[in-house]
Amino acid sequence: MVARIKAFMLKGFDPSELKGSIFVTGYQGFGMVGYLASRHIAMELSLQRVGFIKTQHMPEATFYKKGYGLTYPFELYYGVVNNKKLLVLVNHGTPHVRERTRYAEYLGSWLKSVGVSEAILIGGLDPAVREKEDEKYRWIPIGDCKRQLDAPLLEEKHVIGPLALTMLFLEANDIPGVAIFAYTELYRPDPRATAVAVDIISDILGVKIKTDRLLEEAKVIERIEEKKKEMLKALEGEVETEREHPMYV
Repeated sequence: MVARIKAFMLKGFDPSELKGSIFVTGYQGFGMVGYLASRHIAMELSLQRVGFIKTQHMPEATFYKKGYGLTYPFELYYGVVNNKKLLVLVNHGTPHVRERTRYAEYLGSWLKSVGVSEAILIGGLDPAVREKEDEKYRWIPIGDCKRQLDAPLLEEKHVIGPLALTMLFLEANDIPGVAIFAYTELYRPDPRATAVAVDIISDILGVKIKTDRLLEEAKVIERIEEKKKEMLKALEGEVETEREHPMYV
């Protein structure tokens, strides 16, 4: 019988190499921050694609990426950077609603079995929570976390979705870590907030991760948003003009 959810290793990669790794992931939540940040880290650090998480209800989508071939919905990347082992899960898709709990449960137990040392989870946060203008993010410690980050904790606020489930099952499996929540635009991809999250992770790891591409993408999106606003204002102006000068037939 084929397991419903399973880590599938590519090209004979030995999962024993993952022992002591720092695990990084995020999902397609607010601002797409978790997804964009994990993907950026894997690509920017030229990590090796070593496998993927196979689920019973796999998203029925793929795309071709030069140098990698066809993508899998839930890809595992691994590499050693500055003597640190990094294991990054890039969630190109979102686990099916019927198996999100099972997905997070499997992930927690599998990460425990391969012996990861700690986890860094990434998400986006509603700016309405911000108390100070210069506040860039908040965070939550997971399990027996030894780290202290230079930002307020996210206390007594609900975390929802696959990220929340992953936090719960990491803690249940005694895997220490942090969940980082960068303030973001809620309803569009936000590369600028993603760059904030990547900078925080860069500091945690002591590994330089460039964010130039993300900031360029942010400028493009912001220019498009500005053009949209200008067009809407122009349209509103035309509507007002028509109201002021009605036509009679």
